[in-house]
Amino acid sequence: MRQRLVNLLPDSWYLRLAYRRAHRHSLNLRHPRTFNEKIQWCKLYYRDPLLTRLTDKYEVRQHVVDQGFPGILNELYGVYDWVDDIDFASLPNSFVIKATHGSNMNLICRNKGNLEWQTCRTLLKKWARKNYFFHGREWAYKDIKPRFVCEKYLENQEFHELTDFKFYCFNGKPELFFICTDRFSDSGVKYEAFDLDWNKIDLHKGKPTSRLAVREPGNFPEMKVIATRLCQGFPFVRVDLYSVNNRTIFGELTFYPDCGMIPFTPDQYNDRFGDLLVLPDKMP
Repeated sequence: MRQRLVNLLPDSWYLRLAYRRAHRHSLNLRHPRTFNEKIQWCKLYYRDPLLTRLTDKYEVRQHVVDQGFPGILNELYGVYDWVDDIDFASLPNSFVIKATHGSNMNLICRNKGNLEWQTCRTLLKKWARKNYFFHGREWAYKDIKPRFVCEKYLENQEFHELTDFKFYCFNGKPELFFICTDRFSDSGVKYEAFDLDWNKIDLHKGKPTSRLAVREPGNFPEMKVIATRLCQGFPFVRVDLYSVNNRTIFGELTFYPDCGMIPFTPDQYNDRFGDLLVLPDKMP
């Protein structure tokens, strides 16, 4: 009941309340200055219909093809409108099932023999009923059709885990990236920031720093080219790519990283990235 009442709040009211709770100060939507303020502005006013297509975990695949990079798509086992359409018996021993219409709705299976499928079906059906838009009023999610994609399970042989490169791109140019590691560790996901010349940046964003010594992969120049191409035409987008044994694999495009609710440490980067994010005119 409480969530239903929260869902009835106008978007601007919700964002002001959530922002104050997260950052301990008021949200300035009239003259947004910082990165996190401008992300909230984009949720309310930057409503290019293309964002819905590119946020959809299935539809974005065609965009990657259209941009000239079909070879970076992960192998697709199937796309399903209904959970009951998933033929569990026909799936390989390892796989990943992702909800197309939300974030952090991923079923990761490394060994099918250890998976309780009936429990997973219940979880997937719960996800299918969820409109992720109401999680943080991230507009691009609002009208995505709930579906599921099943893809190949990826693993980097060197670290026995997936290494995620998150490129922060402003007005058609990648400026820095975070390496995401330790997905399956007991201590949780860790981030480490670098500039595009592979120099570490003393920057944190809601996650501890990784102690994993990640070397620059041989495909890193290719990753920068791909990120640059995929970010064209947007005031801001985070381009997520994986490096799997020196092969680049596309992850996703994210227009509202961390919902704009996670602070940067030191806070000066919130100002710096706010300067880089040049907002467009309001869009209907």
